[in-house]
Amino acid sequence: ALWDAVEAWFAGGTAASGQINPQAAAVHNFTGNGRATWQIYPPDRTKENRVPLAWNTFAQPTAIDSTTFGYRWDAKRVTNTQAQAASIITLPEYYRLEQDEQKNQRSWVVVSPQEVPPETGLSQVDFPRARRISQEPYVTPDEPNSCWKNPGPVAGPFQVQLGDGSLVTYSWYRCADQPAVLNADLTDAERESFQKHVEMLHRSWTKDRDYLPPPTIGTLAELDPALIVSPPPGLEIGYVPIVTRQELSSPR
Repeated sequence: ALWDAVEAWFAGGTAASGQINPQAAAVHNFTGNGRATWQIYPPDRTKENRVPLAWNTFAQPTAIDSTTFGYRWDAKRVTNTQAQAASIITLPEYYRLEQDEQKNQRSWVVVSPQEVPPETGLSQVDFPRARRISQEPYVTPDEPNSCWKNPGPVAGPFQVQLGDGSLVTYSWYRCADQPAVLNADLTDAERESFQKHVEMLHRSWTKDRDYLPPPTIGTLAELDPALIVSPPPGLEIGYVPIVTRQELSSPR
């Protein structure tokens, strides 16, 4: 769909358009089959002895249409809460370990709160959400000889406020000098070859073109607009933004 054209381009041929050839792609249609692989087991339980959750006791996989997979919930077993434009499904709280003699296997089957034996005391147990005490920021190494500082960024740091309430700090690196590439076990010559190809892509594959056929149904997902950043003048070709810090924003 794309490989051959890019390989020929990198070898000195005509620039590849970057568009995916639909004739070399395939669409997988959902049939409604499927299952969850959740399991409940103690930490010391071997893989062979981990007991699966009987997902079909409260939900059934379904194909809403040929390209949309989902679950149909058992309204008697789950709780549906409306939240703005969507709904939140709360899964059942109680499960009983049962043995299927015909299949010779065990599974955790949903039971109602009324079916829980009083002597277990489970109805009195509360499992509050764990509270994260530490609000320390996520940081990257600051040592002058680390791959984050040597050779280091060419512009920045810059900051953006995300919709989740965090503050992100980022800088612009030459693509071949970003930390991930410096730690990719490449020789200097290989990194420079990589840089050359990145610059070819940046020049030819601009953001104002379509590379995949537009969807014929549904709507595209959206990104936080703050995550879409523009390079400083002169760094449009061959440079990338790399996040170096993320922290909880201070109240304004």
